[in-house]
Amino acid sequence: MKTLILFLFLLAPSFVFGQAQDIQNMSVLASQYYQNKEFGKASELYEKLYSVTKAEGYFNIYLDCLLGIPDFDKAEKEIRKGLRGNSTDAYWYVQWGFVKKAEGQPVEAIKLYEKALSSISDNPAEYPVLANQFIGRREFEFAEKVYLKGRSVSPENQYNYELGRIYYYMRNYDLMLKEYLSWIDQKESNIEIVKSNISSVLSLDNDQEISKQLKTYMLKRIQAEPGQISYTRLLIWLFIQDKNFTAATRQAIALDKRTGTEDGNIFGLANVSAANKNYDEAVKAYDYLIGKVKKSEYYKLAILQRMQMHYDRFVEENIQDFIRATELKNQFIQTFNELGMIPETSGLLTKYAHLLAFYLKKPTDAILSLTDGLSIKGINIQQISALKAELADVSVFSGDLWEAVITYSQVIESNKGTLLADDVKFKKAQLGYYMGNFQWAKAQLDALRASTSKLIANDAMDLALFISENMETDTTAVPLQIFARADLHLFRNNFQEALAALDSVNQLYPFNSLTDDVNFRKAGIFQKQGKYAEAALLLETIIKDNSWEMLADDALFQLAAIYQNRLSRKDEAMALYKKMLTDYPGSVYVVDARREYRKLQDSTKP
Repeated sequence: MKTLILFLFLLAPSFVFGQAQDIQNMSVLASQYYQNKEFGKASELYEKLYSVTKAEGYFNIYLDCLLGIPDFDKAEKEIRKGLRGNSTDAYWYVQWGFVKKAEGQPVEAIKLYEKALSSISDNPAEYPVLANQFIGRREFEFAEKVYLKGRSVSPENQYNYELGRIYYYMRNYDLMLKEYLSWIDQKESNIEIVKSNISSVLSLDNDQEISKQLKTYMLKRIQAEPGQISYTRLLIWLFIQDKNFTAATRQAIALDKRTGTEDGNIFGLANVSAANKNYDEAVKAYDYLIGKVKKSEYYKLAILQRMQMHYDRFVEENIQDFIRATELKNQFIQTFNELGMIPETSGLLTKYAHLLAFYLKKPTDAILSLTDGLSIKGINIQQISALKAELADVSVFSGDLWEAVITYSQVIESNKGTLLADDVKFKKAQLGYYMGNFQWAKAQLDALRASTSKLIANDAMDLALFISENMETDTTAVPLQIFARADLHLFRNNFQEALAALDSVNQLYPFNSLTDDVNFRKAGIFQKQGKYAEAALLLETIIKDNSWEMLADDALFQLAAIYQNRLSRKDEAMALYKKMLTDYPGSVYVVDARREYRKLQDSTKP
């Protein structure tokens, strides 16, 4: 007997595991039948699964299968059988009402739903269970009734969050916000969950109507309850989602003047505004933090980020402007005077040196600044490496190419396995391309395709592919060398020399494979010089004569942007954005083209 008991004890786990595996296999097969709408076969399997597991999830799908056949009689028979069992009555009344509604008997369905509602006790735990059963059958009004009953029976359980979710399903956004705000009143940290839920709502807001409705409701609540600071914070967040940084900044500063506790939020708002290229509002926010009488922990950060933003804005404008560059230089100097030469300003120092060399043509001053930066007390290896990488860039500008190679190599050796190392490897490979060492450069670029930075990997792949396409025969190597020399001049911002080299490619080799590349480079230079009409003509040529080439979608998007932002030819810009969507659906510009198309479309509405 003892041996038999021991044997059965050892056998039990194997039996349980085998049964679980059978259930899993049956469930997979049943799901396949259900997805294929083979409801007869699926119902047989789900009936077995429910009889073995007694899981309500299986019964729900089993019931769906019976209604899909349809077999209403059997569905009701199964429900009556369930009512005679040990499960809660409320669940079965919900399923029965669902069947009656499917049969076209809405009055009977409502009676059964009401019966489910009246069958639950005063136990607060029962209300979410029944509400979820109604939600599962998309009976949101009855789910609402469940929680409202729970609120009246047990006032300490307000179910604000749960009701907010139900009103979201019902698309009743005023009531949704009312419940969410009441939930925030209970605990302010709940605001982050509310933001996440509202984001789901805004993702459906194609015409901005929902956003307007939410902001209108928020403004009413703020006027009614001005002391609720969290309401204003939520409104600011709504403005940010709508990219209305002017309103967001105004509200944030007004709130801080009341509370004096919004420095962190204002700093974050300034950064978001700058990232979205809303530079004027970013400056307002940074200047507000810098100008506060009592300097906060964000004082230094605001100065640093404001200077970084000024530089990014200058580069983003993509135009050679000596006067603006000089103004920017003075802003850098003022920043360094305010904060000093400290490790935190070393990043700005690299930008300052780049401005001196590449825009103000003062490479000697740039090298002196970078050399001084290397001796900043407390500077770390990453900051030193960034300064050295810029030193190498300035060496390329000055024509000291081998010095640049050596410095790039030092940075790579000191930062193995980092994004900085990959970035410098790309610059070193690019320098090899400038020098005409195409095979070596291509080998380095091919290795960089595995970079963890998608941007570096893509840039490496593009340049490697460009070299391959234009080195198919010996006759194309010389034009490529001239073109690479033009790219070196372009890297140095020496536009006249670059244009002369590009023109010589087509003059000396009229049937080369670089025609569209020459036109594209020239169009880019003309844009930097502010010659948008000339740039547009070249881009139009690429689109017309080289529509199958890799640069066609780049040219199309750039031309549309010039029409839209520089030449006031909005209708033509819209047509080009639409052409991008239809002719180049796989382009990386599709998302941006769709956004700009909608923006132009909205601007033309009466």
